[in-house]
Amino acid sequence: MTVRQRQGQRSEGAPRLAGRALRALLVGAVSALTMSALLFGPLLALLWAAGEALAQGHADWLLLALPLGRRAALLLRSLGLAAGVALLDMTLGVLLVSASWRWRRPWLRWLSLALLALPPTIHALAWNAALSFLGVRLAGPWVSLWVSAMALLPVGVGLALVSLETVARPLVDSARTCQTDLSVLARVVLPLAAPLLAAGGGILFLLSLMDYSIPSLYGVNVYALEIFAEFSASYAPARALLLAAPLLVTAAVLLSGGQSWLRRAAQQPTWRLAPWGAPPRFPGAFALAQQLAVTLWGLQMALPLFVLVTLAFGGGEGLAMLADAVSGPVGREFGLSLGIAGAAALLSAPLSALALSWFNAPQRGVPRRGVPRRGAGWALFLPAALPAPLVGVGLIALWNRPEFGALYPSLALPVLAALARFTPFAALALLAQLRRVDPLLWDAAHVFQSSGARIPRGGALRTLLRVQLPLALPGLLTGMCLVFALTLGELGATLLVAPPGQSTLTLRIYNYLHYGASDSVAGLCLALAAATLAAGGLSVVFLNWGARKARRARWNHE
Repeated sequence: MTVRQRQGQRSEGAPRLAGRALRALLVGAVSALTMSALLFGPLLALLWAAGEALAQGHADWLLLALPLGRRAALLLRSLGLAAGVALLDMTLGVLLVSASWRWRRPWLRWLSLALLALPPTIHALAWNAALSFLGVRLAGPWVSLWVSAMALLPVGVGLALVSLETVARPLVDSARTCQTDLSVLARVVLPLAAPLLAAGGGILFLLSLMDYSIPSLYGVNVYALEIFAEFSASYAPARALLLAAPLLVTAAVLLSGGQSWLRRAAQQPTWRLAPWGAPPRFPGAFALAQQLAVTLWGLQMALPLFVLVTLAFGGGEGLAMLADAVSGPVGREFGLSLGIAGAAALLSAPLSALALSWFNAPQRGVPRRGVPRRGAGWALFLPAALPAPLVGVGLIALWNRPEFGALYPSLALPVLAALARFTPFAALALLAQLRRVDPLLWDAAHVFQSSGARIPRGGALRTLLRVQLPLALPGLLTGMCLVFALTLGELGATLLVAPPGQSTLTLRIYNYLHYGASDSVAGLCLALAAATLAAGGLSVVFLNWGARKARRARWNHE
């Protein structure tokens, strides 16, 4: 081939490369706008509304951002409750995981993840029955703290399990040669796992701080409920945003700090070897605390199902309500809940992959196996850290316009609320799956794609369909199941954006519990718990499948 022919080919290839670059730029712009509208649309709409209000002379509204007087006491109470829930759950999680190192079937500790998305109202109903039997008054901050901690205990156990399993076995085995097992746990395992434990505590703190459903059932006013009350009274999104400023600042600080804690983690999860080669032995007092944690864990898993079955099939209106939830008038609300949850789950899969690719530093077209890059990664989880009422207010501010008359009010708003709140959890499940995959597999796929050795035509698409998607599929399915289960129990945002005359099953249960109708609501809770547990169980199955798939791919590559 002559030099002139080569120059001609280059001149013909330049427009083609420019066209590809332009298409990639357009696709990137459209995907960025879509992701921003779905994930950050509520917050951006609130910021716009606040700017308009300040420009119109409502500068006095800025005082709402300062927690003064009654709001200061309310904020301190909310922070105290959230800190108590986080501390109790992480302590129980560490005790339970350390006790499970002696179990013959350690996989049993993952069973609590099936209850991860069980709605808080179901936990409240179960503990109401148990505490009433013990003669405890169902009101006050201590009861609210206990029920909130039990509702979030599966999260605490999962976070503690992930944190403690990161410690490498050789370090533990070396320390056990000269120290007792309790000293090894206190001086080696816990310090190495401390950054991840701190990040897990921060997550629990935020989840408790942003929720008002359980405290409101026990007559405890918290700061998140104040946001709902303010918007109901003024119908001003700007006032709701300014009032929520202390919670937003707290969330931003914790998310940014959590990223720093993750970067300080001394270990990376192996997902194959437990830190202890031989079962550890702990002294009497610590072993007693472990047994107490295991007992509470078993009670937390068994009590909701036992109470629901007893109340639903023990006579009264529970069985009639269960029949209505299946085929009667209430069945429409149950079907509506399932439809909203299913739509949110399906849409969360591509949205989580898109969000992860934007906020996680790319490595040859594949998200990096690590924590998101500094300065941007924590922003992915900011929508999940917003108070649920604020998400609903933001959606109203964004879509309640004449040009969106076909969308507002409609059933699309609860779906959008679920996507804004729970897509970060789907992205987290996908990230966990991608971190399990050997990065050399991605590199090999791109080498074959570039060389044309094994993927001659349509290389990028075929690499996506035959390599990347199969390896990431367990994470996508796990995220979809989590979003489905979490959406079934969503209350704070749906309460604001549900269309008139339309109600989900969770809203009906919440209204019944306010009037103390335990027998009537048990049947509805049982139907909702069955759907939630099915989705949670599938998420655990897909999680284990992803681990096995990643190990087989690694062994085949080696």
